[in-house]
Amino acid sequence: MRRSLSVNSQALNTKFDTKRMRTDSDKAQLYDRQLRLWQKDGQAALEGAQVVVFGSSTLASESLKNLVLPGVGQFVVVDDALVSDSDIRTNFFVRAADCGLSRAQAIVDNLCEMNPDVHGRAIAQAPAEFIRQSGPESELLDSASLVLACAQPETVVQALAARCWGANIPMIAVANAGFIAEIRTAVREHTIVESHASGRPDLRVMAPFTALREFADSIDLDALDSTDLAHVPLVVLLIKAVDRWAAANNTKPSGLSLAQIAEIAVLLRQMAPTPGEENFEEAANATNANCTDYEIPDEVKAILDDAAAKTIDAQTSNFWLLVNALRRYLESEYAQGMLPHSGAIPDMKADTASYVSLQRIYKQKAESDKRQLRCHLHEVLHDAALPTDHVSSEQLDAFCKNASKLRLIRTHSLTQDIGESSVAQDLQAEGALSHYALFRAADKFAAKHGRCPGIADTETSMDELCKQDTQELLAMAHDLVSAWQVDEEISSDLAAEFVRSGFMELHNMSAVAGGVVAQEAIKLITCQYVPHNGICIIDTANNLMVSC
Repeated sequence: MRRSLSVNSQALNTKFDTKRMRTDSDKAQLYDRQLRLWQKDGQAALEGAQVVVFGSSTLASESLKNLVLPGVGQFVVVDDALVSDSDIRTNFFVRAADCGLSRAQAIVDNLCEMNPDVHGRAIAQAPAEFIRQSGPESELLDSASLVLACAQPETVVQALAARCWGANIPMIAVANAGFIAEIRTAVREHTIVESHASGRPDLRVMAPFTALREFADSIDLDALDSTDLAHVPLVVLLIKAVDRWAAANNTKPSGLSLAQIAEIAVLLRQMAPTPGEENFEEAANATNANCTDYEIPDEVKAILDDAAAKTIDAQTSNFWLLVNALRRYLESEYAQGMLPHSGAIPDMKADTASYVSLQRIYKQKAESDKRQLRCHLHEVLHDAALPTDHVSSEQLDAFCKNASKLRLIRTHSLTQDIGESSVAQDLQAEGALSHYALFRAADKFAAKHGRCPGIADTETSMDELCKQDTQELLAMAHDLVSAWQVDEEISSDLAAEFVRSGFMELHNMSAVAGGVVAQEAIKLITCQYVPHNGICIIDTANNLMVSC
């Protein structure tokens, strides 16, 4: 069996081995599918990440499994629990021979066998004690890329949340009660350039730039035969149709209503040499997406208007330096209020020569826009007393290509009562407020009694214990909902289900929750795709999964 690099909390100075078992070529083959999702930059971020996990239960091992397989660089598991008989029944990453040994060490050993590129480490120390201590080992937390708290007492979660919030380290806290799971994400600020958000193609039909206008004007539809007409790109057809409609109505083609756009679609079909001609039909179907005035997406507007985009200094992150440069770019006469073009165009019916020409035109426009933005960026860097190469050309290139898909995530802190925000109302609207309230009530119950609801610590019969715990848990949950000033009737059946579960981590439920946790963790580590903004509730018994 492959051993981890550190066996217990006493090996404080053990360092991660930097040896890699596979070559870059091997990795390209191994990680081929995920590279298609987050590309080399995302994989590099994942391989350079260090994840610190508090807890070594089934939830922790299942979450880590889905990080180890895609190649997270390093992970540390902090827990002082020993492997028990129940662990052997529910946790696939401990073995019968591990019974009585460190559970953190056991799951590290078995997880590392799944991917030799990944280095794991176990610290056999109580999470609460680890957080309180100072010294070299505690610095692991401050240098973490992500912190994961699995089935930890709320006191531990709150202590971690305060520390991670101060250092702007993303944190995920996950808990499980039978067939119900809760995932809470907290990050003070998370900026995303490559959000992979969907959106309509940016063809600039209503405001053609000079090269595009010249290309469209160079094609005389009346001089083409039916064969050539059938291969005119939809961009040209749209521009021609808008021009003809505007001339016929003696008006400027801006601020068009849906009825006017429908008229342009009818005109396109009338222009076709034969009914149903594919490229003309394609253009007619694209009128709604392309014959409206250019608008900057609301998410990008919010970023441009954010206070962080308006004030810069030498400590400003590269993202906000680029956003500040983008503000200046948009204020320039060159931009005409439009974001830099990505250079990408969708597939369309056209002959090869025309499509290649269009690609070249849009790519040249994107390069021209990038040059203009670079000039503004240099001004920003000068104002911030930073060198001109402070932002790499690769970062600038990615920013320009994704300028319309920028995203900003700021969650509420886990130390903040949700009554102080709209989270309670959002959860209620999604039908998950009762679940959240019961999880928080269970935290209070555990703090009061030193045990989870539904777990016997006396000679009281299980039926009587469950009845008593359900009543007390329900009362605590109603008190919380009242404090949040939300009118919510919590089902006694749902409270009884929480108690009946004894907050046991079923393997199948842990696998589901662990998959979601790993997915969100990868989004946060790679800074690609958009993570859920705060709280995710999964109730597999009632076919419920909501995110607020």
